[in-house]
Amino acid sequence: METIAIQARCVTETRWAGIRRFGTIFRMDIENDFRNPVLVGYNTVLAVLLILIMGSLVGGLFADQSDAFAYYTITFCVFGMLMTCTTAANSFMERDIRRPNLRIIHSPAGAFPIHFSKTLASATFGYICHVGLLLVVCPLLGMSLGESPLLFVALMAPVELASAALGTFFCCVFRCEETTNMLLSTVVELMSVLGGTFFSLDGMGDIIAGLSAASPVRWLDDAFFRLAFDGDAALVMPVFLGAVAVAALFVAGSCLLFKTEDYL
Repeated sequence: METIAIQARCVTETRWAGIRRFGTIFRMDIENDFRNPVLVGYNTVLAVLLILIMGSLVGGLFADQSDAFAYYTITFCVFGMLMTCTTAANSFMERDIRRPNLRIIHSPAGAFPIHFSKTLASATFGYICHVGLLLVVCPLLGMSLGESPLLFVALMAPVELASAALGTFFCCVFRCEETTNMLLSTVVELMSVLGGTFFSLDGMGDIIAGLSAASPVRWLDDAFFRLAFDGDAALVMPVFLGAVAVAALFVAGSCLLFKTEDYL
């Protein structure tokens, strides 16, 4: 019995040591993200400028000024969440970060914390930036997130995680930050244009409207629009579960495809 107790205690101590090591790596990764002025500016300052510029241009032409600002606040917030995949790619494969990652590979922490901590840190970084964006823009423009602002903000978290997991997975596939960023940014931007992020395509014929309706960006926009403007939470659970499933799928894929020699 004493031997079993000792073995159980050793297993517990080993697990806690692994958690502490992962926490250290995660903290280092998220600090690196916040120390990057390009990432911070892209996810905050640029987003605010785009909302103000597009809202000012469209307001009065196709919609009321307040409606235009509300529309672009949500669409650009969703766009920013999806572009978190490029933040993850930068955090994962950026040259200045590869060297400390090499030390982690040969430490007791192993290889898994390298890609998963980058995914989690990138999602957390994007989430903080985009929630901060809403905290600034909504009072500035007199916009409300509806009757359930906490639910609105909570729904953002799994979307950020799924996007970050996608970026990490593509890095494991292509093993190159530049290729991953170019491909992912092109795909996200194309889907965003089709989804109506910059302007609605519903009035451009049945074919274009059908393509717009098929864009995953449109589905996300609709979920957040319905929650903010109609108080309708019908799409919250499908989006939440779908994003969690996508994140789990890409994290599992990263576990299978990640090879330590990619950093050598």
